[in-house]
Amino acid sequence: MKLSTRDLTQISIFAALTFVSGFLSIPVGPVPITLQTLMVLLTGFFLRPKAAFFAQLLPLLLKLLLGGFQAFLTPSFGFVFGFIAAATLISYLVHNKEGIFLNYGIAAVAGTIVMYAIGLPYMAMILNVVMGNQFDLAAIFQMGMLLFIPGDIAKAVLAIILADRLKGHVRAFQH
Repeated sequence: MKLSTRDLTQISIFAALTFVSGFLSIPVGPVPITLQTLMVLLTGFFLRPKAAFFAQLLPLLLKLLLGGFQAFLTPSFGFVFGFIAAATLISYLVHNKEGIFLNYGIAAVAGTIVMYAIGLPYMAMILNVVMGNQFDLAAIFQMGMLLFIPGDIAKAVLAIILADRLKGHVRAFQH
């Protein structure tokens, strides 16, 4: 598992962008609205799978380092785990070895589904088991997904436009 200087630089840039974008948040319940999902999509679009994985692992580690163990106990932390899987999957779909290019839209939808598939059960566990609430499945979907779909669509469209416009102009992201 050898990473080049270029890989390490790209990982650092996307990790920093993802981490910092988490500070720009709008609290709307147990999970705030942030620009992190935009950064996850862009990470997957621009980086290779291994680099995308590490670029999303670093913000998770920084969150744990700065927030301590209690960071694990926040309802939104499951989505941070989902970011790792989503960016890696998106990257694989866009940069797979078979040379089959899946368009950015399909990759963005697949990655977003993965984020919710990991984040929602974690959120339900924290809210219901750890915090002692009794939210049913409908309430979990409302608080953790339905509210975010319009923003996720907007962020996906923006990420696709940025990736399409920048892919030919940004040599640093080309291998």
